[in-house]
Amino acid sequence: MTTIDERYRVLCRVARDAGERALRFWKDRGALTIEYKGPQDFVTRADKEVEDFIRRELAIAFPDDGFLGEETISTFVEESDRLWIVDPIDGTHNFLRGITYWNVSIAYVEDGVRTLGAVYDPPHAELFHARRGGGAWRSTPTGEMRLQVTQPSTLQGSMVAIGHSDRYPDLRYVALRRALMESGGQFRNFGAGALQLAHVADGRLDAYIELQISAWDAMAGLLLVEEAGGYVGPFPGPQGITAPATAIACAPGIAAALKQLVEK
Repeated sequence: MTTIDERYRVLCRVARDAGERALRFWKDRGALTIEYKGPQDFVTRADKEVEDFIRRELAIAFPDDGFLGEETISTFVEESDRLWIVDPIDGTHNFLRGITYWNVSIAYVEDGVRTLGAVYDPPHAELFHARRGGGAWRSTPTGEMRLQVTQPSTLQGSMVAIGHSDRYPDLRYVALRRALMESGGQFRNFGAGALQLAHVADGRLDAYIELQISAWDAMAGLLLVEEAGGYVGPFPGPQGITAPATAIACAPGIAAALKQLVEK
């Protein structure tokens, strides 16, 4: 196997295994102790242990690769030419409340380019995965299907997920939602950025926008949308991989209209 082939295989295995570990915690979530990193910013033993598992498995397979995880960002020293970017449980609020909309997100970036990505939805046993140039796919216990974004040509009737973090109140979201409604579109926010991006790739949503999203929430999902034929705006921003930045991912026919709304 080439090095990318091997990484892709390990990525899919680790994403599934990590998701099954997270699912066991989710089923017994009443026993979890919740810690507070800041306002509306929760972390549990599940987040930490799942990230530790992912980090350990990737280090065994690829000991020279870099690692950037949401729960261990404080130990991140510098970027690597070969970097794994991980959110062990994206959608922690949903996870803690028993809502089945959360996921494990793992991306691999080589020489600054999104190269591999996996978003695993444990409650529904759906693995969304992509390799640059190889398409985006959804794997379930019953088979595998190639992903394709929708093909709307107007915002009228489109369904746009507008993600936001409760940790960063931003009135621009109010204006964005108003503008979208005036254009005849619909908006949703299901509370897990990576999974919403995967659902754009799968045609369940027409677009996803978030004004300030972290790399561990976005990198895998953005690759899925790209490989499913969608438009993806520049990401990360000029401040680098560790700084939140704006993400736009959508069906290509509505990209120009969405960018105009965001830039207003």
